[in-house]
Amino acid sequence: MNVYLLIPMIIFNFIIQATVLQHFRIAGILPNTALIIVVTISILYGRKKGILTSFIAGFLQDLFFSKGIGINILIYLSIAYLIGGVENRVFKDNYLTPFLLICLSTFFYHSVYFVLMHFLRHPVNYLFVLKTIVLGETIYNSILGIIFYRIFYNQVYYR
Repeated sequence: MNVYLLIPMIIFNFIIQATVLQHFRIAGILPNTALIIVVTISILYGRKKGILTSFIAGFLQDLFFSKGIGINILIYLSIAYLIGGVENRVFKDNYLTPFLLICLSTFFYHSVYFVLMHFLRHPVNYLFVLKTIVLGETIYNSILGIIFYRIFYNQVYYR
């Protein structure tokens, strides 16, 4: 994917996530489309594009929504680095691969986020968040992630 196409796509995703998707909450849960895109790009394009995607998406989320600059960048960079590292070892045409990686990435994202919030002395009730948000968001991200993955996969392999 061309960098000149990737950057506007991430910005467009950020705008959609911050505006339109606010009206598509299920039980108060909003999908993390930035995480879905980071995982998808990392699977299909590798570590380098995944890291670029994660930096831009994380920076935008930190700038507008986070309590500290760098938290989302760090988490997304970690996810992109790990998934980009196994990019050559996974079956890209199997939809179980992105499903599982998005599930694991969502859980990893929230776990690291709340550990960092704890160290920054922000009160967090992790068990409550795990039961009410993380499980629902994992399902929501995984289902939406399959749709995203299908679109990106077709762009890569069926141009």
